[in-house]
Amino acid sequence: MIFQPDRKVASLLNGFQKVCVVLEKENELLKTGRIRDVVDMLPHKRKQMEALERLLSSDRADAGEGAGGKHPLMTPETEKAAARFGTLARLNRTLLENAIDAQHVLIRLIVVDNEPDSTTGYGASGQYLTKNGPQMALQVRSDA
Repeated sequence: MIFQPDRKVASLLNGFQKVCVVLEKENELLKTGRIRDVVDMLPHKRKQMEALERLLSSDRADAGEGAGGKHPLMTPETEKAAARFGTLARLNRTLLENAIDAQHVLIRLIVVDNEPDSTTGYGASGQYLTKNGPQMALQVRSDA
């Protein structure tokens, strides 16, 4: 296959653009808490990321190096697109981690911290008893 830098650069820029559009949309959805919509767009995101990965890995051996030892696909435009992608990907990771942390807190509130309002233990008289209702930190009463 003959290496055509101009065509490859255009394809690479297009690939970065498509992924960046997906990341921008996902980041906005994450900022507004629309997790269901984020999940729904996951197949599209995966498809665009795989396409970009193929572009980056294809023709690597055929590309060689241009004048000055610089890779021919490394142009100011591709460097700028890669920097934009990196910024969006870092923000996306942070927003996804925040969403996951929020889900963990919610699950903990619902499942772990939602204990029944009854406890068992020894009362003031030394007898074993079960108490129903909300618990209090300090309570003076007779359990007899």
